[in-house]
Amino acid sequence: MGDPIDRSLHEVGDTWTLQILRDAMHGVTRFTDFSKHIGLATNVLSARLQKLVAAGIFEIHDSELGNSHEYVLTEKGRDFHTVLAALRQWGQRHLFDDDELVNRVVDARTGRQPLPVTLTAEDGRELFADDILIVQSRASDPIESATPVDTPRRRQAGA
Repeated sequence: MGDPIDRSLHEVGDTWTLQILRDAMHGVTRFTDFSKHIGLATNVLSARLQKLVAAGIFEIHDSELGNSHEYVLTEKGRDFHTVLAALRQWGQRHLFDDDELVNRVVDARTGRQPLPVTLTAEDGRELFADDILIVQSRASDPIESATPVDTPRRRQAGA
């Protein structure tokens, strides 16, 4: 699995896990609250939370109430915020009719909608699917040492 999308989907690529992460981003930390918000069978929820802890996305902390524990997002888990924002924006744009109610995000300080999540080149251009090529290297190597991956787009470009 040299593809980051494949590896990411292996970690978090099911509906329940994405809903757990969404709720965690909104401050849910307790098992009973995840269960109540998502409506997921407790055995499935327990398995998903254990997987997220094992993946380093959550840490388990003792609850301040003293009778249970909380699932707290790690830095790795908090970094998933941008992925959820992109999914939210895509769904809002493509999956709702104009007259439907939809949950939307606003900046807590200004009350205004954030700019869309985009892929941006160093020179500030917005990059679209046709503008990118896939290259491969060790994760720690500089990008300049990467080798192009054979894809249909690369073949069309004549590279």
